[in-house]
Amino acid sequence: MAHTPAATEDPGHQALLRRLVPTPFISSWVGRARPGDCLDPDPSRRAAAWAKWAMESLVEMTGMHDRNYVALTLPGRFYDPRGSGPPVRPHIEIPSRILYSQDPAFPDRLAEIGNGLRFPWWVFPEVTATRRALFNTPKGPLDELLVLLRRHRQALIGALDQLMLKAMPNWDAIERVLIADPLALAGPATGDVDEEELSDYFPEASQLNLEVRFDSKLRESHDGRASRRVGVWQLVGTTSANQQFALGVISPRLTANSLFKDRLFSPATESAASLLVRGVIMRRIIRDYLSVDNAVQVGPGEPDPDTAPAPRLRAVPARVGAKLPEASVDAAIRFLQTYQDPDQAWALLETWSTQGYMLTVTKEGFVASHRNALRYLRRAEDPERDDINVVLPLAWSEGKVVRATFARPPSDGSPAVS
Repeated sequence: MAHTPAATEDPGHQALLRRLVPTPFISSWVGRARPGDCLDPDPSRRAAAWAKWAMESLVEMTGMHDRNYVALTLPGRFYDPRGSGPPVRPHIEIPSRILYSQDPAFPDRLAEIGNGLRFPWWVFPEVTATRRALFNTPKGPLDELLVLLRRHRQALIGALDQLMLKAMPNWDAIERVLIADPLALAGPATGDVDEEELSDYFPEASQLNLEVRFDSKLRESHDGRASRRVGVWQLVGTTSANQQFALGVISPRLTANSLFKDRLFSPATESAASLLVRGVIMRRIIRDYLSVDNAVQVGPGEPDPDTAPAPRLRAVPARVGAKLPEASVDAAIRFLQTYQDPDQAWALLETWSTQGYMLTVTKEGFVASHRNALRYLRRAEDPERDDINVVLPLAWSEGKVVRATFARPPSDGSPAVS
């Protein structure tokens, strides 16, 4: 991945480098910096490219109370759909104590943390968790871990590819849970992986007593919704000399776009450490939510998809003295996932309206809200209530107001339309 030389040509940046290069931290690894692709699967070239990226990304920032600190500027931006947040770029503060200690393996830490470091959209807790993953770690030697991971890189790619092929056909069910009930995925998506579970997936992990730990502060900061965000982990273990080490790892968001479509997260260019973490988490989600034959099993009591009545549009009447009925988020998600093309969705709504319902929305407004809501869904975010109320709109029928919703009809065969 190409780098722009603008930062290194800036006089201010050059002055900062002159001050920082002699520090024990940077001087311990700057000699490894070379031009290259940060997503290069070759570990040596990859680490060299990340070392060069780090040099070009160094900045001096001013925080609260005029506190100055050094940081690495990330390639992405803070996710700010309403445009109300600060204009500052996402960046990883380098603690001052780090500058005064050597870490020759730092380029390896950057190379192995995963392609997620180049993720284009961040929220603040993810960035601070990434800082902890890089710098708040036991500094035992990483040599044995890196050799182990890189020796089995192709096997880790193959395993993750197989898991993705198994999960992809039914991943819309996982996306629905991420929005409708994110706490349900908190365990499999953000729970720690102990030695036994990790070794069951990757037997060689037992050589170094490896386990995987999710960043506890990130888990707490999202109030149970960390499963919807970028995952930040520590791969921890002990060397043959009984020295503890840790390596930070980033996993992509659990959206179909990130996992199955975004080339940034292609297993072929992913770091070996992230391949391991992504694989064991994907395997856990498949075990808990998808059956062997790929039939969706989201939580207890989910109807058998082969025998359950197909969902359809139905009407919910407004009641005197009560608030106007609103479709549930789950109903909207099911509708959007079933009819992802807005024209097809509108055609279904128009067909439904011929049963005596006068819609309160136009096709233009419906299509705009459908696209917006589907975009939120693909990002594993709650669709806006205003968009839901247009996608599943109010209608007028025989002197009363009804709300369109998307639900399974009663199993006894009674009419699905009120």
